[in-house]
Amino acid sequence: MAVTQFVVNGLLVGALFAAVAVGFALIWGVVDIINLAHGEMVMLGGYTSYWVLSLITGNAEGSPALFLVTIPAAIGVLYVVGYALQRTLVSRVIGTDIFLTLLVTFGISIAIQQLAIQAWSANPRSIQVSFADPSLVAAGLVIPKMKLIAFVGAILLTVALYVFLQRTRTGRAIRAVSQNPEAAALVGIDVEHTRAVTFGVSSAIAGGVGAFIATILNIQPQMGLIYTLKSFVIVVFGGVGSIPGALVGGLLLGSVEELTAGFVSSQWTLAVSFTLLIVLLVVKPNGLFGEGAEQ
Repeated sequence: MAVTQFVVNGLLVGALFAAVAVGFALIWGVVDIINLAHGEMVMLGGYTSYWVLSLITGNAEGSPALFLVTIPAAIGVLYVVGYALQRTLVSRVIGTDIFLTLLVTFGISIAIQQLAIQAWSANPRSIQVSFADPSLVAAGLVIPKMKLIAFVGAILLTVALYVFLQRTRTGRAIRAVSQNPEAAALVGIDVEHTRAVTFGVSSAIAGGVGAFIATILNIQPQMGLIYTLKSFVIVVFGGVGSIPGALVGGLLLGSVEELTAGFVSSQWTLAVSFTLLIVLLVVKPNGLFGEGAEQ
């Protein structure tokens, strides 16, 4: 029963990791950079939701319905932030040396962290969502309601992104730029605008997830690095460019971390995760869904 409880907890949290990683993979596949500032989008999304709820209620406490009202605000604000960052800074280093792109995105990450510390201090904050009964009990398993809501929200964000990429004109343009930017430009696609939209959509998904994270964990300005690292691990697990792979990788990572924390110690979660990453790179370098990613 303990193992089952840990796995359930891992799946609930892993969906959040997966939704963040999907955006990370989208930028990697379309803009062709590893965005080291992606975790900061999660942090900014959490703070956006926190301050919007504070504006509505006078403090960061409210009902589930009031909290859900803040999600579109977090998504919208982070879309604008991501689009602006790509247009003003990231676009200048696309196609250059990979170390320069890493340096620029790392610099953006540090700048956002420091600005957040100056604006909001380094004190941890969280959103308090009120329930008459905070947990569900089913088959002997305890399922926190807020984690369940966050799980459903993360899955919906991931599915919405997949449908957006497959069914919309903008989504098809994004996939075209990912496959061949030069050919996409020849058929009339504005490549730079499409890349900026990709950056904005990726940041928006991360912002929405950050709002959910603020309800189950503390948020603070330096929290972004851990989500960038987890996104990298998940993308390699699933295969670069594969949204289903990122979803499976996130659920797997969440389960592994919860089992590690439950049976060993929470201090070992990252060590175990990166050990599995190394093993997977040796056994299956393309990731779990590598063939789909290549196609």
